[in-house]
Amino acid sequence: MKVTLRADGRYQGSVLLPCTGGKRKYIYNVDKRECKRLLDELEDEIESCDFSNVSKLTFGAYVDMWLKIDCKQLSPTTKETYDRYIRVHAKPILKDKLLNKILPIDIQQLINDFSDNHKPKTCSNLKGILHKAFRNAQINRLIKFNPCDNISMPKGKEYEYYIYNEKEFNALLDYVRGTIEELPIILAGLCGLRRGEVMGLTWNDINFETNEITIRQNAVAIGKEIFIKEPKTQSSNRTIEAPEYVIQALKNYKSIGYVYPDKDGNVTNGKYYGNKFRKMLKKFKLPHTRFHDLRHFNATMMLKFDIPDIVAAKLLGHSKTYMTKKYQHVQKSMETKTAKALNSIVQIYVKSDVK
Repeated sequence: MKVTLRADGRYQGSVLLPCTGGKRKYIYNVDKRECKRLLDELEDEIESCDFSNVSKLTFGAYVDMWLKIDCKQLSPTTKETYDRYIRVHAKPILKDKLLNKILPIDIQQLINDFSDNHKPKTCSNLKGILHKAFRNAQINRLIKFNPCDNISMPKGKEYEYYIYNEKEFNALLDYVRGTIEELPIILAGLCGLRRGEVMGLTWNDINFETNEITIRQNAVAIGKEIFIKEPKTQSSNRTIEAPEYVIQALKNYKSIGYVYPDKDGNVTNGKYYGNKFRKMLKKFKLPHTRFHDLRHFNATMMLKFDIPDIVAAKLLGHSKTYMTKKYQHVQKSMETKTAKALNSIVQIYVKSDVK
């Protein structure tokens, strides 16, 4: 296995994949030794997989190989998501079926049954992951066609957002004001930070002289394990000017390490915090909303106060303004404002007509 240096400064190596007619799997790394180690590891994994009798290859055996080999370079969170969907939802139904005997009707039945207890977006996620797995099998000449093609997706009831208005948000603040529980709420609701960005925020990321917060990392929870990663996109790596209220509240808790640590001073598991937030709302007898929906509240308030889309997108860490629009929701007060504005047209017309 030869490792070569690319023009972009990374090292590259490849391993020949069996049953593919000469196709290769490529590995890239900035460190030459690490690239060689990953190649050796990949070759060992391929050798441990049995491709000898494709006609008897089951779905379960194939997806184990797919997750181990072709999904190796995915981020830990993406790989964990793929593994969970396959292990929990697809394997129990398809595990022992021969890979090359699975038909579109099998996938359609799987999706139909799955949709009885899951939302359309979750169904779409399952289908998408299965499509990638079968597409890889098709490329490797293990199957002739992708059974996920032309599958009809069920039309179900989408998640109904409940976005707080200003009164409800302030009611929540009243309950947590003066405690450290205030920090995640104002960072999400008034600064638009994602949950992982809140948990990954450190005191070194806050400039109290300029009132700026720099989002440079994301705390991603996979089960009980937490990974500190770079922001999910280039636009997510950003510096924002925080409202004065946020800065003053942060000053009350200024310390070292993470802004919202766990009891041991380590990074807080965002999934656990999501449950804590839900129980907090129940305790305070406030309307249910997800912690992530405070980010939607932030986007909606920017819409209400006529913040330009391009500015709102930058503050939220969106690369495209169309994504920001998905976070913005029309509230009753906006409808009232619009109705009054339209009504004023008639009033002006009537007054001018009287004259």
